[in-house]
Amino acid sequence: MNLSFVQWQTRGAWARDGAPLTVYGIWGDAWLQDRVISSLLETAVGEGERDFNFDQLDGENTKVADILAAVGNLPFLSDRRVVLVKRAERVEGLGRGDGDAPPKSKKKAATGASAATRLVGGLTSLPPTTVLILARTPESVEPGERAGERCLNAALDRTIDDVGALINCSVDPKNTSLVAGILESEAKLRGIKLERGAAAYMCNRCGTDIAFLLSEVEKCALRAGLSSPVTPAVIDEMTRPALGDTIFDLTDALGERNGGKAIATLRELLERGEAPERLMATVVSNLRQLMQARAFLDLNLPLDGSLARRLPPEIAEQLPKEGRDNLVQALGAQSWLARRLNTSARRFSSGQLRRALELALEADLAMKGIEGDGGFDSKNNSAATMEIFLARLCSSPA
Repeated sequence: MNLSFVQWQTRGAWARDGAPLTVYGIWGDAWLQDRVISSLLETAVGEGERDFNFDQLDGENTKVADILAAVGNLPFLSDRRVVLVKRAERVEGLGRGDGDAPPKSKKKAATGASAATRLVGGLTSLPPTTVLILARTPESVEPGERAGERCLNAALDRTIDDVGALINCSVDPKNTSLVAGILESEAKLRGIKLERGAAAYMCNRCGTDIAFLLSEVEKCALRAGLSSPVTPAVIDEMTRPALGDTIFDLTDALGERNGGKAIATLRELLERGEAPERLMATVVSNLRQLMQARAFLDLNLPLDGSLARRLPPEIAEQLPKEGRDNLVQALGAQSWLARRLNTSARRFSSGQLRRALELALEADLAMKGIEGDGGFDSKNNSAATMEIFLARLCSSPA
């Protein structure tokens, strides 16, 4: 059974005589995944029974043998037990089928195939008292990218489809009706009034990350007040438009040394109300990721979810410890980012990226009034400082 989130809501999670299936594969948006998992848990195991009948594993530190051992246990004073595996694609490299580079040695290939084969065998012989939930690392889909179509890999997904259910929680950024509907229903549950069309307006303005949108709705509700609805005017005042593909358009223009295109893209962002300081921070963050991506490509390392396993320890120690600037962590949750960075990083050399960050530092200091003014009051004319930064970057040698 292969269902979208909407189909799952319509049909319900229980397909056989009101009883839960033995295995579920879930992937896509984080908030929708949590919604499905919570519903499965509530129906399969009572809250008071979970101390002895609910196991949660992390795929990063889990082997197939651990999963098979957990699902083989019998429930204690309950009809069923649940085993939840988060980041399931990381269990012994089971998600390599999603574009990960193939193992270089035959030994590694055999190990990966053996792990998948053993799990397939286990899924076909699960006890009826067990509910196994395999949840892929959540990811949001950026405009221009396609939502993922797999949970783990082709063989495992076929098995889950045969004996259980695959639930696709991905959100298509071109189709905001699902997200707008969720936003409206959640706002109603929270006692927040939305003007007609406000939910769709917020999706078009801020993107389709549901958890983020819900936090923005609550912020807008506080601004509107208890008795007033959230309107597009309030949304404009309290939120920022999603940058979407435009930042990548900007860095692509820089890689092409196309100063005219880069400055035109910058002006487009400024006209949309983006602050120059925020754009500078975003460009610098993107350049840092490109710097790491270029280094990984130079080392023949793949830009995908397997990077964390293949990264030499001496290289890992040099990376930012946490946050979006750590590319290894970012790639684990956002597969679309790997595709974009793979293309963008090849437009630059390491020397060009180092020079770009040096110029960014100079521009940042000028915007803060600490150094240089370029012949004008750069502290009070940040937009002009940004344009000069882009022009210098596009004209600088490799």
